[in-house]
This record gives sequence, structure tokens and C-alpha cells, in this order.
Amino acid sequence: MAEKIAKNIWRIDIPLVGNPLKNLNSYLVTADEAEASGSGRSLLIDTGFRQKPCMEAMERQLSEIGVDRNKLDIFLTHLHSDHTGLSTGLIRADGKIYMSAIDAAGVLDHRQAEHWERIYASYVENGFPEAEIELLHKTNSAETDGPLDWSSAPVERLEEGASLCCGGYKLRCVFTPGHTPGHMCLYENESKILFSGDHVLFHITPNICRWDVMPDALGSYLESLDKIRELEADLLLPAHRAETGALKERVDELKAHHERRLMATLEAVEGKPGATACELGGLVPWRIRSRSWEEFPPMQRFFAVGETLAHLDHLAFPTIAAVSLPFLPLV
Repeated sequence: MAEKIAKNIWRIDIPLVGNPLKNLNSYLVTADEAEASGSGRSLLIDTGFRQKPCMEAMERQLSEIGVDRNKLDIFLTHLHSDHTGLSTGLIRADGKIYMSAIDAAGVLDHRQAEHWERIYASYVENGFPEAEIELLHKTNSAETDGPLDWSSAPVERLEEGASLCCGGYKLRCVFTPGHTPGHMCLYENESKILFSGDHVLFHITPNICRWDVMPDALGSYLESLDKIRELEADLLLPAHRAETGALKERVDELKAHHERRLMATLEAVEGKPGATACELGGLVPWRIRSRSWEEFPPMQRFFAVGETLAHLDHLAFPTIAAVSLPFLPLV
């Protein structure tokens, strides 16, 4: 059931069946009464996988709210399929899909078989079991459940500082690369509302992995955390789970988490020189219900190896400015 959380703002709960993320918080900003009587439009923020349970939940809750589907636009915080999958199926003739230019291009790349062949091959090179890659190739929702017909979709590419006006709010785009190369948050200055996408989560930490177009994804993520830390956010709206809280405190917690993981990764490298990223991933701690690294579910191990690669890249990246401990002096 849709939940009204502020004036003209609703949370739409989208189930991610069989996925450890469990749900997506899609947010709907409805046109206010004055806008609705004219040409005002509603704005849907993120959509869910292109899966039947996601679509059924979305359609049901949009109907509960009474949205005019012919006056609905969509903003996508980033390219991952659990955020973009339903977008092209939901949009109507006059609707627009808003997204950062970088991740809009990334969605198209993710719809190509060559992209996944390249990614999977790189993981095998870094020690990931080939048999598990074969399984992921058939079951990875990131690969299979993204949006259809993206190349012809009505996508409007946004840059840092662009604004979307809806429901009496002026939502400013804040470029926050790291989780993906073109991740964007939406910030409303007057009401102090931040739609944080996957940039800031609470019950879990956002996955940071290696990207071809970001030489140091973790470094970009940490810089993006610093960028938003000083925003005044009375209402922080993350994309997953029900938990929310204070922005500054959570940013500091996320940074401390990565400081600890960097230290653990460095210790693993020093303790086992020449080990693959997959082997090193098994030497650092993870919060997951599994008795051993070997018993990790393949998808969880895939995420963990990606995160290990990102931390290794950050340790090796030559242009990171030295900072005081407990950050590592990576120069």
C-alpha cells in the first residue's frame, strides 16, 4: 500500500522477489491541485525490475493514489535494473524519462550482451569461479530485467544543478558518482528533502564496485559523500529498506565502514601476496549469513568481489590525496 510521507510525496513499496535488497522505495511526487487542474505533471522516482511482481505492485499503488498516467514523468537515480527496469513500460506518449547523461548511456551499454561478456570475463580473470559465472549469466536480474527499447525511449539527459519542478517542490539534481558512474540524488532546498537513491542507505551499505569509466570508484564515492554531507536534510529518503535517519551521521558511518574495509583489504594483500581479488574477498569480513566464503550465494560473492576490486583500485590509485589516519595515505 502506498504511504504518504509529506505533502504531495508518496512512498511506493516495490518488492524485489528473491533479491537480498528485498524492496525498492519508489517515490511519487504528485502534481498539487493547482498544477493538476492545468498541465501539471507527477514525477515517479525509480521503478523496480522489469518483473511481474514489480509491475503489479507499481500499477496497484499508482491506482490507489489516483495518478493521471498521461501526466507522469520518471526520474531515474541511476542505471541499475532494480531502478530502471519498469521505466519504458510505464511511460506514456507525452512522458519523459529523466536521468544523468552518463548513466543514460550506461543503461544502453547494460542492454548489450557484449557488456556482460566483458564483465564476467574480468571477474573470471580475478579468480571468480567460472561455473558460478555461468549460473549468474542465466539468473542475474541486473542483466535480464532492465528496461526494454531503451534506445528509442524519451530520455532527457540531465546535468548537475538541473531542476525538476513538481508538486510545489523544486528538485535539484546533485551529481553523486560512485555507486554508479552517473548516480544522481534529488534535493529540495526549501523543504530540506533529499532523495538519496542508492548513494546513502541505512540498514545496508551501498555496493561500490569496479567500473571501466571510473578509475577509482571508491574514491569517487567518498568524494560524493563529502559533497552531500553538509546538505540540510530534514527528510532523507533512501531507495531501499524502511530505515532512514540523519544525513551527517550516516555519511560518517559509511566513510568509517570503508576505512575499515580498506585496512582489512590492505592486511589481506600483505598477508597473501599475489592472491586474486576473489581470494582476497574471502579474507575480509562481510555481514552476511553464510558459514564461509565458499558458501556465499554466487550473486553475493559477485558483489563482494566487485567491492574488493574497488577497494584494491583505491589502494593503488596514484592521485589520491593523502589524508590523516584512519584513512590510508594512498600516494
